[in-house]
Amino acid sequence: MQKRVIAVFFLFCFVIGALCVRVYTVCTDSTLASRTQSHYKKITLDTLRLPVYDSQGRRLLGAENENYLAAKPGEKSLSELNAILGEGDYNALASSLFKNSPSYICVGNRNFPQTDSYITLKKYVRYSDNQTAVHLIGYVNSDGDGVSGIERCCDSYLKTDISLYAGFLCDVNGNVVGGADIVTDSRYNSSKGGVTLTLDSRIQHIAEEELSVSGIKKGAVVICESRSGKIKASASVPTFDPNNVAASINDESSPLVNRALSSFAVGSVFKVAVAAAALESGIGADFSYKCTGSIDIDGEVYHCNDSAVHGELDMQKALACSCNCYFIELAKHIGAKQLLETARAFGFGSKIGIADGLYSSAGRVPSLKNLSVSGNLANFSFGQGKFTSSPFQIVNMFNAVACGGEYVSPYVVQSAEDAEGKTVYTYTPKAPVHALSKETADKLRGMLKKVITTGTAKNAYTDLFESAGKTATAQTGMFDESGKEKLCTWFGGFFPADNPKYTVVILKEDGVTGGADCAPVYKSIAERIAALE
Repeated sequence: MQKRVIAVFFLFCFVIGALCVRVYTVCTDSTLASRTQSHYKKITLDTLRLPVYDSQGRRLLGAENENYLAAKPGEKSLSELNAILGEGDYNALASSLFKNSPSYICVGNRNFPQTDSYITLKKYVRYSDNQTAVHLIGYVNSDGDGVSGIERCCDSYLKTDISLYAGFLCDVNGNVVGGADIVTDSRYNSSKGGVTLTLDSRIQHIAEEELSVSGIKKGAVVICESRSGKIKASASVPTFDPNNVAASINDESSPLVNRALSSFAVGSVFKVAVAAAALESGIGADFSYKCTGSIDIDGEVYHCNDSAVHGELDMQKALACSCNCYFIELAKHIGAKQLLETARAFGFGSKIGIADGLYSSAGRVPSLKNLSVSGNLANFSFGQGKFTSSPFQIVNMFNAVACGGEYVSPYVVQSAEDAEGKTVYTYTPKAPVHALSKETADKLRGMLKKVITTGTAKNAYTDLFESAGKTATAQTGMFDESGKEKLCTWFGGFFPADNPKYTVVILKEDGVTGGADCAPVYKSIAERIAALE
């Protein structure tokens, strides 16, 4: 019995002793690890922000890079650097290295093989000098947080904690160890993922290039797939430099404003909605009215453009020549309630979310009470008064006509993946909005084809395919220094007319007429897109 007690006692002591050794080992390893980590000097150049891609996987952000040479101090390092660098670069580095401090310098596109004295770090350039889709993509602040556009609404998908750095091992006195390897995080240059948009960078470039040569100094172009609502291009001018946003803050032309998402006076493109409301309420396309150039509504005289006398008109001819008087008379027969319901069915008066947290302006639509005043109804019938809209509501209207009476709300973010390539977001398509009967949409499509072949949109005509569309010249109630009223001009349409693929809306601030300003831009854009396919 006594021997068993002694044996148990020694076994107990052995176990306690082993446990103590284990605890000591763990504590020692943790201390050493902590001391090792704390004895690295780091040069941090960047924190990875994931790229943004177009629908075909082409980089819209982070497509370019520049190299940095990070070096450790010491005679060996200085000798090697002197042999590979020019005098200016060498002197810039040596001034820090002589102070026993690691340093770095930008070396452009040069790439030097790594040694134990220096390392080349490839840093992504977020925005290129000629950055595309600037307004849509947006920009980040000095802390790397998204401020506007996709950079803001997709900020959580684009951020990472992966740094681009060079780490230099130091001894206990803080001196860089000469023969030790320089460490870095390989994930910065090998990471996957990012945000994929519905944009097609080729179509985006076409839109931007055509705007730049069009004479449109302030305006926008939006291009969507007619059936899916996918935004293929969104351009706004004037533009700004995302690398120097401060330079645009006080610019009187407001280059930071995304005009594709902003609202403006609408004008005669809205006559498409008025014609739709008429047809939906049972008024036939043969509704006839004789235009004398003006019409009196409760003592207020309204004119057609330049007081043109259009004579006897049906709905198709009235759309083609954009007769204000016809549509004022037509609105009286439709009634304010039906007209307002049709406008809202197209999305007028409602903001459009093209991405989570990224919306177009809702614009302004008069109330039913407001339209009970005959003069207000008259103005609304040809898109005037206090009525405003963004290009995206107009896209919805033309998409509905193009696609048998239904439209899919426009969207721009397709998917997102984290730095490991794991999908963290996929867009769920929304159900189509039923705005019109197929019969009404088909009739309107036929009328809008005539607007281009015989009407105000002749400058949009191309013999490559049929298009359908409408122009507008909208009064704004604002005047320049000479007292001349400023006008907003528009073109909206789709092609090919009988099998629509793309819907295009073009806006010009301070324009002359939609036919002169915007229709030719549509023609060039449509022909160049067709050439891609």
